[in-house]
Amino acid sequence: MVAHEARYAPGEVDHLVVDWEGTRLDLICCLMRSTLWRLARSLGEKSIYHSGLQIIESVGNAYATLREIIADRIIRAIEEQRANAKGIPPLAAYMYQPGKSELYRRCELVDGEWRNSETTHAEQPRNGFTISSEVDLEHVDILCRTWEMTTPEGRRLTQMFAALSISKKEGIPTRRYVP
Repeated sequence: MVAHEARYAPGEVDHLVVDWEGTRLDLICCLMRSTLWRLARSLGEKSIYHSGLQIIESVGNAYATLREIIADRIIRAIEEQRANAKGIPPLAAYMYQPGKSELYRRCELVDGEWRNSETTHAEQPRNGFTISSEVDLEHVDILCRTWEMTTPEGRRLTQMFAALSISKKEGIPTRRYVP
């Protein structure tokens, strides 16, 4: 998967050059699929697309280098799983936790209708929740539907988890490998 800002049509074949930590990879790839991942929110911002590529040909030793990079990532993930299974805590927090920006999405149920607005205030509304503005709209819809179907205790827990998800306080680091 490749993230990019321009829109491309599936089926295109092109030369892809990747610089991976100082190592150059030259690949001829076919674009298999491309989907809009995040729509631009303002005039100066660009939309982000995620695309799947099929490697048709490698130039030089790019294929062998790519295999080494993937093998290194897999070994690192397995080592992290082993350490986690043995109860060895991570040395430091090294996981990016989404939702730490200064912009939030306030979702409030008013007269049976959801009002979703972006805000810089992290407070939880009386009849809804406030989460990071980075949360996908599909997940926001799931949270809203869940809110409507749950009990008052379920709503209180939803607000509590929403508040924790945007909290600026850092707790004990979690061991989680994210390639």
